[in-house]
Amino acid sequence: MKIIAICDTNIFIDLIEIKLLDEFFALPWEIHTTDMIIHELNVANQKKRVVDYQTRGVLRVKGYDMNEMLTLTKFYSLQRETTKASIQDCSVLLYTMEKGYTLLTGGIKLEEVATNAGIDVHNIIYIIDKLVHMRLLSKETAAYKLEELILLNPRLPMSEIERRVKLWRGIKKGDSL
Repeated sequence: MKIIAICDTNIFIDLIEIKLLDEFFALPWEIHTTDMIIHELNVANQKKRVVDYQTRGVLRVKGYDMNEMLTLTKFYSLQRETTKASIQDCSVLLYTMEKGYTLLTGGIKLEEVATNAGIDVHNIIYIIDKLVHMRLLSKETAAYKLEELILLNPRLPMSEIERRVKLWRGIKKGDSL
């Protein structure tokens, strides 16, 4: 079964920062995002890197017409009250809900909202797992990238990262990193 995934801003930023964007787009997945996510990439190089994949036809970017913007704005108003989600988060959440695709997010709040809505949702650790599984990344490199990632994004679940680093480096349970 082919995975069709919608990415939020955090996923792109994390992948760019740990230099795994090319490997990510090598996965046998159909990747989508919204134009709001593209616009949120505020570092010029980040936006350029992601837009390059759109130009090549590898990344599909959902744009919004006036009627869709009205729907999104109403959805955002409802979500903002209970979840404090940004309009960008709401754009990928609503798109995922409409299409029934998988959501890839680095936002804890967005992940929680999506899970509660019954959406298939995963984070950057899942992506790295898949890169290892598909042999697009060695276990040693994956362990290194996770250690690099935790320095950039301390909100990630440390226990999950430590478990993988130990596994991929062959460290026995109970031994420290």
